Amino acid sequence: IDELPKTFLPTRFDPDDWARQAKVAGMKYVVFTTKHHNGFCRFETQTTPCNLMNTPYAHDITRQIVDAFRKWGIAIGFYFSPDDFWILQQQGHEISRSSHECNPLNNPQLMAHNQAQLRELMSNYGPIDILFFDGVADGLKQLAWEMQPDVVVTRGDMATPEQELPDRPLAGAWEACFTLGTQWAYKPTNEEYKSGTQLINMLIETRAKGGNLLLNIGPKPNGEIPIEQSDRMQELAL
Repeated sequence: IDELPKTFLPTRFDPDDWARQAKVAGMKYVVFTTKHHNGFCRFETQTTPCNLMNTPYAHDITRQIVDAFRKWGIAIGFYFSPDDFWILQQQGHEISRSSHECNPLNNPQLMAHNQAQLRELMSNYGPIDILFFDGVADGLKQLAWEMQPDVVVTRGDMATPEQELPDRPLAGAWEACFTLGTQWAYKPTNEEYKSGTQLINMLIETRAKGGNLLLNIGPKPNGEIPIEQSDRMQELAL
């Protein structure tokens, strides 16, 4: 948690290229990972030194993503993890998603920390269309709706099956979450990507059952989208 931010330098990150590829592929919305479980914030924040402004890169990537995708007419979504290993480390607790203290409902400092970060995200980037809480959403989604009543909460308020499609249509709105390969982050070796045909069939089946398809893109450390992933998006586009 303390050492990895010192290596963060995506010198080939091009948010306009990301947004253009998404637009050509027919994507309607983006869900950008503003903070994952490790607590590292990919946005400018006053809540923790564990953020990308304290890296060699030192630019607000969330701002760049929002501006680029808005320009291309793509709705803006934020992924946010209520689990925060940085806070657990500061408190001297076990760093584990299954620990009692990792649940914000059991950890007042963690809840206050998350609420402060959510206020920043909902105040500093204009209207946000979608929020995806990858953890306990109580105490956060209510704050989000208070600040922006029109924001749609996916995970945390609706079914979001991961890496599998339901065998029948689900009641109400739902969203299927899939990787292009075998894991969410970029995997440089021994990765097995789904074929374009598999992805097209997944999209057809998801829409036929009334759901949305959230397809994961895992960029390389330098900020580029791997060519295999770009190829799959181009096949979807065609």
